[in-house]
Amino acid sequence: MTPGAPPASRRGRSRTSQDQAGTRRCDRCDAEEEFFHITEVNYFSLFAIPIFPVSKVADYFICGKCETSYASIGQLQPSHIAPVKIVITYILIGYGMGNEVRRMQEIANAIVGVSFSIQEVSAIRESVAHEDVLKLIGAAASTMNARAKFQVIEAAFLSTHVCCEMQHEDRLRINIIGNTLGVSITFVETAIQNVRANNYYKVRRFFQQT
Repeated sequence: MTPGAPPASRRGRSRTSQDQAGTRRCDRCDAEEEFFHITEVNYFSLFAIPIFPVSKVADYFICGKCETSYASIGQLQPSHIAPVKIVITYILIGYGMGNEVRRMQEIANAIVGVSFSIQEVSAIRESVAHEDVLKLIGAAASTMNARAKFQVIEAAFLSTHVCCEMQHEDRLRINIIGNTLGVSITFVETAIQNVRANNYYKVRRFFQQT
């Protein structure tokens, strides 16, 4: 199956290209599959005519069968896995739950079907303490397709839901993560509603709702 072009996540005149990239093993399919190289470039336009490129908003490789995105043709891990782990760790740390490794693993398993080790959590905690998390997420945004970004937003919402009753500032944080990924508020809301529709993937909260 040839994957369709990714939906535009930012307004503006852009050009999307899709080129065959050969075959390789897909981590999700666990099989050799045909891959495609997807790029999307924003152009400065004059009278609706693209003049010159301004920024590259998408540059990733995608499995033609399951449409999982990868940062490069040689990358073994899908491009959204690391951002999902970063978001989960970052949010739980923010609520004073940075040592709740099992809950982090539970959330990751619910969203992307993979867990992460205590060593990974420790490394991410160290990274979060010294680096701007939004910059880390933003740097990975162009390597993810819409489905991958959707799961990052799901991880952000589910992590927040596990820790607290959602307040304005909590939702604002999730919206900011969405903005960093280059997606709309509607896109963020759809991801949130999907988590709710799936009964929060049966992940337990740290407190009982009254």
